Amino acid sequence: MIIPWVLMKDNKMIRTMGVAILIGVLFVSSLVPVCIAGETAYGSVHAWFRASDGMWENATVHPLLRRGEPFDIKIVVTTKTDLKAFFLKLHEIGTPVYEVVEGPTAMEKLFENRQTMISNQFFSYLWKIRIKADTTWVNGYAPLELFVQFNKNDTDESSVNFDVINAFIIDQPWEKDRQENITESFSSPQRHNIVVPGFTFACILIVVVFLSFILRARQQKRKLR
Repeated sequence: MIIPWVLMKDNKMIRTMGVAILIGVLFVSSLVPVCIAGETAYGSVHAWFRASDGMWENATVHPLLRRGEPFDIKIVVTTKTDLKAFFLKLHEIGTPVYEVVEGPTAMEKLFENRQTMISNQFFSYLWKIRIKADTTWVNGYAPLELFVQFNKNDTDESSVNFDVINAFIIDQPWEKDRQENITESFSSPQRHNIVVPGFTFACILIVVVFLSFILRARQQKRKLR
């Protein structure tokens, strides 16, 4: 026969472990980098950034860039329904900072895709862009915004927009293959996403659950003495 007080202790242990797991999940979730994308009922847009000496990163990215420094932008547009056309544009506000070296369209110029499209088609575009060598906007942030509009017909449309990057522009000329450390005076708590490998996530959760179980077991032993 199972004694009621034993069941109560077991239930308390289960609740304690559940709370510990929830705390661990919330903690890990706060460290997960968010992939910024635009999405409507008619389509979705994803964007990536790659520095001249780096790897692809999900937008929105907050890099440190020098005058004249190049980088790449990749945009993937996916349709969710039949479309008549879609349009996209790279946009910046205020003093010009960016210029397109190679790509489907220049800054502030509307790119048009007017071919007939069906649901679940995707289109990938790549730009090589650089910071203007003579830009007067330095020692500050410069957002590079993407605007996309989906047209189901001439009167039915939807649009999205978000920042692909929000770069901090350093008042120094960029030199190819130049390696130097950036002083902390240019650092910003917003400039880097915190990336923790999936294995580390699992370890954190395991440790939290294990510790809660050990502490609960010790408490029960003390009560039984």
